[in-house]
Amino acid sequence: MVLRDLAGMNLLKDEASAITALEYLPTELFPPLFMEAFYGNHRETLKAMVQAWPFGRLPLGGLMQFPHARALQAVLDGLDVLLAQRVHPRCLMSPLENLAITNCLLTESDVTHLSQCPSISQLKGLDLSGITLTHFSPYILQVLLEKVASTLQELYLEKCGIVDPQLEAILPALSHCSALTSFSVRGNLLSMAIVQKVLGCTTRLPGLCQELYPPPRESYSSLGTLLPGRLAQVRAELLESLRALGRPRIIWISYSPCPHCGNDLCLICTCILYMKV
Repeated sequence: MVLRDLAGMNLLKDEASAITALEYLPTELFPPLFMEAFYGNHRETLKAMVQAWPFGRLPLGGLMQFPHARALQAVLDGLDVLLAQRVHPRCLMSPLENLAITNCLLTESDVTHLSQCPSISQLKGLDLSGITLTHFSPYILQVLLEKVASTLQELYLEKCGIVDPQLEAILPALSHCSALTSFSVRGNLLSMAIVQKVLGCTTRLPGLCQELYPPPRESYSSLGTLLPGRLAQVRAELLESLRALGRPRIIWISYSPCPHCGNDLCLICTCILYMKV
């Protein structure tokens, strides 16, 4: 353990002193102290550090390898205080516009608190890719989406373990995301029926120009192997669905990651559905 870590641990033993010291803390010590406060669940220090954060970005995903509901709540509370007081560092001249919490563990209470946070009221980009949502109540995702529906432009729910009932439950809220331009649910095991329902919903979103879906589960063998012949049949059926919906659009059906090369987007195993006028 280096002296810097020891100093941070000693400082956090007295939260009042730690908060007072933030005014004089060298910029380079903010990240390690923030991590110590986060994992040590020093909520008041976290809240104060967010308000004094000297950098243009505050990345959270890499810090959240384990559930820390109270720590996340403290971070969001700090953002709310900034917005309420209109005291903004250079990264918070307005409410949050983009939020990416990816490849970590979140609890239902984390997402519930996120949906109640005033700072996301004008959110334009939301990325929860890699967050396991399989056992979350569909209602929680619905409430979150309803909160940001009027401003949301990009929504990424890739490799979240989302299942058909969850995706179907958020369709009413998704249909109100009138500003949406990009939407992706790649990496989830979804049925052909739910993909068709989503396409019917997104048809009513005039600005949506990028849609990425996984190959429906009907494209796989019983052992989970993607079968090119079945994928071609699914492509033909989806193309017919697009024609019936009547709106010109481009749809990407993409396996993520590619089983052959490992790339996130590989044209070899990607179907591009293009429906002309």
